[in-house]
Amino acid sequence: NDVPVKYLRVELTESAIIGGSQHVNEVVKKLRRFGYVVEMDDFGSGYSSLNVLRELELDLIKLDMLFLSEKSEDNRGGTIISSIVRMAKWLNLPVIAEGVETPEQRDLLARAGCDYGQGYLFARPIPAAEFDALLRQS
Repeated sequence: NDVPVKYLRVELTESAIIGGSQHVNEVVKKLRRFGYVVEMDDFGSGYSSLNVLRELELDLIKLDMLFLSEKSEDNRGGTIISSIVRMAKWLNLPVIAEGVETPEQRDLLARAGCDYGQGYLFARPIPAAEFDALLRQS
């Protein structure tokens, strides 16, 4: 089956970009001209996140929930996530939080203004046929 480009997304990881951002930027521009949505996956897991946002014309960032994987008394992870979401809003970039597993994480992300969430809290991965049946029931 031919899938229209508007339904496809290209995800880039920070590690794929390190050392070649000029070449990657040209590829990203070309993909966007063809109509693809280009996402930064696992944002915040590497060391070049802010440079990536400055240099690449992305459509969306997928936030790495590792910031919330360990509990801390001072909520530093939550503060970092809120700051990243706020910065993304200033850049007009929607944010998807990956790996949302608890209602507390969902609530923190909602308070921070995160646009979308995905993870086991909402649904576990399922085979395509099962997903199709679920859609038909809805």
